Amino acid sequence: MEEKAENGGSIGDDEGKKEKKDMVEELLEAEGGSFSEEEMVDFCLSLLVAGYETTSMLMTLAVKFLTETPAALAELKEEHANIRDMKGKKQPLEWSDYKSMPFTQCVINETLRVGNIISGVFRRANTDIHYKDYTIPKGCKIFASFRAVHLNNEHYENARTFNPWRWQINNKLQNAVGANIFTPFGGGPRLCPGYELARVVVSIFLHHLVTRFR
Repeated sequence: MEEKAENGGSIGDDEGKKEKKDMVEELLEAEGGSFSEEEMVDFCLSLLVAGYETTSMLMTLAVKFLTETPAALAELKEEHANIRDMKGKKQPLEWSDYKSMPFTQCVINETLRVGNIISGVFRRANTDIHYKDYTIPKGCKIFASFRAVHLNNEHYENARTFNPWRWQINNKLQNAVGANIFTPFGGGPRLCPGYELARVVVSIFLHHLVTRFR
């Protein structure tokens, strides 16, 4: 279907619509096309590994742990059934609904802690660092293990047991974050920029899982 343009030509139905670009095209044009090939490859790999694989793995582990913990599954079902009852069956979830899922966040926190999808990070010492009886020389690369901290019984009672209720006691989440003993998304200036998005995606997934399937 075509219609006459003011200048006497013709325009199609799709003219005037902005053409969508894929990730590679966006990277080729970003920053005036100044990214090197190595930088673009790094961006693409980071998107796939950090932005996709980790979230899908988190979903998978949440299903595993909930299947093995019927009491947690029952409480999660109740939380989401209440949300669905208040909204009606066909109304989509909104931000306020996401913020009214406290036990869901406990399940996500505990899945992250026990599952340790990202087991740790590498860091390079900018200066000589003295820690207890050890000296880490400048330029030395170290591996900071999240797993070793998250599964340490000194920080979490029965650390290897999936227990989402532990996050309801004494505001444990804030205490853990403040003490840097809960770092599934890293921390400081290198905090994962997609940490809230990952939580939203998994929360919505769990909502539809427990309200529509058994």
